[in-house]
Amino acid sequence: MKDHRLRALLAVVEAGSIRGAARLLNLSQAALTKALRELELAVGAELITRSYRGVRLTEAGRILHDRARAARQQLQLAETEIRALSGEVEERLVVGVTPMVALSVLADVWMHFKRLRPNVTLSLLEGLPSIVTPALLKGEIDFAVVMADPALLPERLEFEPVTQTPFRVVGRVGHPAAGTTDLATLMQYDWVFSLHAGSYSERVLRWMAARNLPRPKRIIDCNSTLSNWQLVSTTDTLTVLPDVFFQAPSVGAQASGLSRFDIALPDALVGILRLRHAPPSSAAILLGDLFSLYLKRQAG
Repeated sequence: MKDHRLRALLAVVEAGSIRGAARLLNLSQAALTKALRELELAVGAELITRSYRGVRLTEAGRILHDRARAARQQLQLAETEIRALSGEVEERLVVGVTPMVALSVLADVWMHFKRLRPNVTLSLLEGLPSIVTPALLKGEIDFAVVMADPALLPERLEFEPVTQTPFRVVGRVGHPAAGTTDLATLMQYDWVFSLHAGSYSERVLRWMAARNLPRPKRIIDCNSTLSNWQLVSTTDTLTVLPDVFFQAPSVGAQASGLSRFDIALPDALVGILRLRHAPPSSAAILLGDLFSLYLKRQAG
């Protein structure tokens, strides 16, 4: 597969049309169409379909596009790393960090990393699976430190377990069911979860179903920690939160009107989530190792 043919496919997806892709690559539409046909002949499959709404990838086209985009990103990453060695460019990492990790070890990890790699800049993304999974699949972030169930993650992602953290059922102070230790009686209330592949919420719901518990009366699907917090602290809605929310002075969950139920839940698995078969940069490897080190220290 020649590079100009792959660039044609990438440009068509980016522009959404043959005409737009031709403008991006400064080619005639005939030349671009020829490159796409040659690519389809090379792989032996139709890659795009055309309609009045533009072009769409076939399943074969999606597979090739995703791989080609990942390969191009890896080449760009290598170029950036090489140029960073001479100080020609500034290296940048984009990392997803789950709120539990942000509240516990993030500051120590960043200060340690900054001493070792002072010229690397960092961009942080809230590390909920619903946010970081699409970003990882698109190659938009380097890795994420998340709570996840490996069995529920897409095959294109790999998860390196680091430690476990306890979770609790949480409601507002003065909740009508305060003091109950029977999870079944809490199913009559509304619950707020983050319902996305690989999330701890999905794992808890499966865990409940395995114990023949009824589903909650109503589930609010929410991927915002702040919105979750607001709902639970001001209504009778319930949720699940890690114990660190009650242990970290900077959060002060109890002072914010939240309380824990004395009900045992499965621990959450915390680890490093990366795109499979996409070698990380040396800076990303170092930062991931530091997150693992400090999370293990905290657990120990």
